Formats: sequence, structure tokens, C-alpha cells
Amino acid sequence: MSQIPKSNGKISAELLWESLKSGDKDALEQLYRRFIKELFRLGISITGDADFVQDCIQELFIDLWKYRANMKSTDNVKLYLFRSLSNKINKERRKALRWSERQQHVSERYPRFLESVETKLVNSQREALLQKKLAKAMNDLPTRQNEVIQYLFFENLSYEDTAKLMGINLRSVYTLAWKALSALKKAVLWFAFPLVHYLS
Repeated sequence: MSQIPKSNGKISAELLWESLKSGDKDALEQLYRRFIKELFRLGISITGDADFVQDCIQELFIDLWKYRANMKSTDNVKLYLFRSLSNKINKERRKALRWSERQQHVSERYPRFLESVETKLVNSQREALLQKKLAKAMNDLPTRQNEVIQYLFFENLSYEDTAKLMGINLRSVYTLAWKALSALKKAVLWFAFPLVHYLS
């Protein structure tokens, strides 16, 4: 039986978290429904494999239920979930790299995806072409630089929250962001001078 009072008002994520810690399965389900879209978007930004991301999210919530009694309180449930999913994805990706066949499979799939996108964009407008160029440049970034850009500009996290999420200091976040933006600026320099000005 749910321990959360039913009302027309939206229950805070932090209250749901405390209820989950106390063994309320309904609280777990509500947290899942509330954050699933954002978590999926975050996972896709880190790795383009939708099935892999869904598996990681499922495992994350299974772990939350399994280890609920030992979980600490948090004043930012979203950040906690983001950090947990990022860690789980990176852990699973490191495992995958041990199998060269799997690594080759992934590397072959993504170029085919880019070719498909390119075909669809043949007759599109200049803005769409620029977006494709920028997307490819994003994909070429080192993993940590890509993560920083996703958190700062797509998830709208602060530099401080990004540092906490990635487990690095604030100076490192600034450095990674600067390197990533410099690389993106160089990649689109020939194509879109206004965007270069924006990234400067």
C-alpha cells in the first residue's frame, strides 16, 4: 500500500525518494514515470544505442529497489539519477570494449546511421545541413567533452552540477567545455560563420 498521500498537487521528487527508501513501490514507479524521458534523452546523448540505454535505465531502477534501504537522502533526485545512469552506462561501455566483435559492430552501425541521415537531408534547407555537420562534430568529440556539452547545453545543468555529476572539479569542466566548443567551432568554420560567432 502506498505511503504517499494522494492529492491534486505534485509530490516532490525528494518526498518520493524518502518513500522509496521506506519500501514504497508506488514511489519507485512514480519516479520512473517522472524521469524516464529525461533519463532516456541523457542516455542517448552519451551513447546512440537506444536498446542499450533502455537496459541501463531498467537496471538502474531495479538497483534502486534492491538497495533502497541503504540509499542516502538527497536534495536533488534528478542529479542523483543522472549521475547513477551516467556511471552505469560508462561501466557497461567499458565492459563492452573488452569484446572486439561488439566494438566493431557498434562502430559499423553508426556510419550507416549517418549515411541514412545524410540521404534524408539531401534536399533540406541550409539550417538542417548545418545541424548535420554539427551533429557529426559532436560525435567526433572525446567522450568526456561530449558529456560536458550534453549536460551544459542540452540538459541545461550548471557548471557546478555538471562537475558533481561527472565526479570532477569545476576547473576541469571549464577546460573540457572550452576544448569541446573550440573543436565544434573549427568543424563548422567553413560552413556557418554566424554559428562560429555564437560558439566563441
